[in-house]
Amino acid sequence: MRRKYFIYACTALLVLMIVGTGCKKFLDVNKNINNPTPSSVTLSLVLSGAERNISNNIALGSTIGNTLSLYTHQLTGRIAADRYNAGSSNWNELYGAISNLNVIIKRAPAESRFAYAGVAKILKAYTVSLLVDIWGDVPYSEYDRFDEGISQPKSDKGSEIYPQLLTLLDEGIADLNNTAFNPSKPGNDDYIYKGNTARWIKAANTIKLKLYTQVRLVQDVKTQVAALLAQPGSLINNESESFMMPFGAIVTTDDRHPAYGDYSAAQRGGQLFSPWLYEIMKGRNPDVLTGLVDPRLPYYIYNQKSAIGGVNGTPENCTEYRDGGFISILFGSNGPCRDGSNSQTYSMLGIYPAGGRFNDSLAKSVNSLGQQNAGTGARPHEFITYPDRLYLEAELIQAGVIAGDARDVFSKALDATFAHVDNVVANYVKPGSAGEAQTVPAIATLAATKTYKDGVLAAFDAGNDNKKMEYIMTEKWINRIENPVDNYTDYRRTKFPVLFAPAPEGLVSSVTGPDGKVTPVSNDRKYPWSIPFSTGEIGLNKNAPPQKVAENYKVFWQP
Repeated sequence: MRRKYFIYACTALLVLMIVGTGCKKFLDVNKNINNPTPSSVTLSLVLSGAERNISNNIALGSTIGNTLSLYTHQLTGRIAADRYNAGSSNWNELYGAISNLNVIIKRAPAESRFAYAGVAKILKAYTVSLLVDIWGDVPYSEYDRFDEGISQPKSDKGSEIYPQLLTLLDEGIADLNNTAFNPSKPGNDDYIYKGNTARWIKAANTIKLKLYTQVRLVQDVKTQVAALLAQPGSLINNESESFMMPFGAIVTTDDRHPAYGDYSAAQRGGQLFSPWLYEIMKGRNPDVLTGLVDPRLPYYIYNQKSAIGGVNGTPENCTEYRDGGFISILFGSNGPCRDGSNSQTYSMLGIYPAGGRFNDSLAKSVNSLGQQNAGTGARPHEFITYPDRLYLEAELIQAGVIAGDARDVFSKALDATFAHVDNVVANYVKPGSAGEAQTVPAIATLAATKTYKDGVLAAFDAGNDNKKMEYIMTEKWINRIENPVDNYTDYRRTKFPVLFAPAPEGLVSSVTGPDGKVTPVSNDRKYPWSIPFSTGEIGLNKNAPPQKVAENYKVFWQP
């Protein structure tokens, strides 16, 4: 289990622990973890812990991350999210991070540490927006007000929370612009921007752009987004300004990216690359990107096996979906090869999604390589990157919300996407420092990348308005593999990209794989428009709403 970051109460000594063990910890939003916090707690520790906690609990590889990756068909696996049947997860942890941020927000202004307050407000606004995006109506206005006698916080409507978050972002920007003397400011304790307040302000403005884009179908946001995009320098405007949380390579403590966990797992099968996404990237989907082979494939997938007859082509057990060295299972599978042990056979998340290995076609099984020879795991979590900002702008233009040339911005987004892959690989993962070093080619300069981009733009040019939007959102979906929350949000807003439909609800169908194997598949439920509420919260908070029917419950920004 990866470490989580909360404030703990330990006997008479109250300290901030940066580990996941110890004394009794916060269990739900109606329990107070702030009353026992001493006024002397170091704000830098609280900030560092909150940043890491948020990232750990929304990234690919977290429980909610893997769930939503299955829901958007980028992953598949033998977990509850298969057939759309996942429960709630990571609710407590995200609220724990908000409680820690509230410690900073309440204390920092009184100590003239306005920069700390500004960063905390921006992080809080972003995190609460995710709670709304994932669950819908959630506790906000009455949460963390135990000192005022509120122990059973009500849930607020998401439509009422969003405007408050925009105000909170403005307050955070104002704090960062405050010229008063600060006795201390964030520095290395700020893992994200190392105390660079100018970049935090750009992140805040880009979060605003994201929130306005997400409500565009239920609210007129023309004025707001036009004002933001009229000043691109106030937004994330290049790769170096991307809003990301670094994870480190294995050292004394394990702070590798959560998605890297499969590389050290004894058993695999819960976090596998989706055959649906694989076929789209291979150009085999008849409806989108047809005939276009994505040059990112060897960066996204690491094959432990070669093709049959190759240097390492024999699987441990029968395989369900196999295309040469690519081996996985199908969403909703009822096949006889679904549950067999194939830990050294399955294809794994590669160097870009998880900081693992680049697919060099040597077909080495990860267990035989050893953990430290299988990549570094030092892949950052992406809150909002420069390519994301461009995809938001392209969507807004294509939707007619603002004026502009959608094709031109889409083209820039594609260029930024490939440059982002190179940045993550070279400057974060650093495959040359792995136990078994790898030399990874820069994707942005490959001839195959230009061929792919030209093909995507040609397809874009040939499409109608709806098809053009599909290309924008599909490319964003492929690029955003590390941020499953936003992919889930984008699909529910736009109904793009097209997702795998295993079978009509309650029926059994079949899928024929590239090797001719036929696998029965089924689907138990309709698509869930949100995630179930926390059962712990419902049980402990008398003001909590009744449990929802996830396939009927829509977030307020859904049409």
